[in-house]
Amino acid sequence: MRYLVLLCLSWCALPVHAVTKVDLYNANVVLSDTENGAEAAARVTGLKEVIVRASGSKEALDNEVIRKAMQNSARYMTQMSFSQNEQGRVMNLGFDASQVRGLLTQAQVPFWPEARANILVWIVDEQGYDRNIVWEHTNSELAKSLQLAAKKRGLPVTIPVGDFDDITGIAVSDLWGNFTKPISEASRRYPVDAVLVIKAQEQRLRWVLYDMAPSAILTEQKAPLTGSFSDGDNEVMTASLVDQLSQYYAEKSAVTIASQSTESMQVKFSQVGGALDFFTLENRLKSLNSVASLDILSVQGHDVTFQVHLLVTPTEFEQQLLSLDYLAKVDAFTGQVKQQEQTIDESSAQFNLNAFDGEVVENPFIEPLIYNTNSVQHSSETSVTTFEWLGVQ
Repeated sequence: MRYLVLLCLSWCALPVHAVTKVDLYNANVVLSDTENGAEAAARVTGLKEVIVRASGSKEALDNEVIRKAMQNSARYMTQMSFSQNEQGRVMNLGFDASQVRGLLTQAQVPFWPEARANILVWIVDEQGYDRNIVWEHTNSELAKSLQLAAKKRGLPVTIPVGDFDDITGIAVSDLWGNFTKPISEASRRYPVDAVLVIKAQEQRLRWVLYDMAPSAILTEQKAPLTGSFSDGDNEVMTASLVDQLSQYYAEKSAVTIASQSTESMQVKFSQVGGALDFFTLENRLKSLNSVASLDILSVQGHDVTFQVHLLVTPTEFEQQLLSLDYLAKVDAFTGQVKQQEQTIDESSAQFNLNAFDGEVVENPFIEPLIYNTNSVQHSSETSVTTFEWLGVQ
């Protein structure tokens, strides 16, 4: 029995390296007292923060699909409340996890899962001729800036507590000199996945990342990552460091979810007279803020069928199409348009997609053009909504 107890105690003494689950879908935004539509602006800001946190990349905000989604940020929201802090009135926002992941899917932006590596951060702050280790209880603006930036980006960080074991286990000179043996030994008591050493001087910050468990620092043949900043402002430098680390870990761990859209429908457009009409229709559809992307299913004669991947519900998309003066919905039972048809110029009756230097080539087809893509399976059993192209006046 005694041996069993000793065995259990030895297991408990082993370090456990477990990733940390991050809250991706909540954001707290300070409301502006001067801006008109402050709450609407806060919703957009909150969704942007969630997108960056969930993807691990600020570049995701430049994606065309995500930019469109910002115009309807309320659609992704599940809860909203208000609170107060030292900065003023705060809007607390919760966003729907499946909707956000669906948006990343539609935009083909990689998703950085909630389970993320936890980083132990040793900070040495140099003030004049003094160098001190920053502990969890230290009143350090540098540490506060780092923790705030890391929380916003969803990067788990741990600051050493600074108890007797920490104080006696490592010296300032060990960290400043990047001596791996004491860094490895002092870090092993923490269940982390990587170790970061930051050396802060006046208007300069240098860092070294050991992207491995503390116990592997001495044995693994892997060079640490290093970098430096000289912007002068601690808040700017720590935010830049967190951005770099977030990008690094996101690229390591992010996954691209299958390209199947969460909301999509098949739409056929009839009376599309030629290449000019086709490209005009395609560009008009892509420009709608309800459309994430298009897949061409088929082009047959004057009929074009798209798989339309949506940022809204199919009903909302149909309503938007009905408001456009160059389209008319065709009744599924009668095959007749639901508003007065406009005459299509017979001179463009043949559908020709050939072009040279952006100009349509005069070459009527003898047989109808059949064009199928392999990206989407077109099932005859799928419901297809039909609109008639009336042309752009």
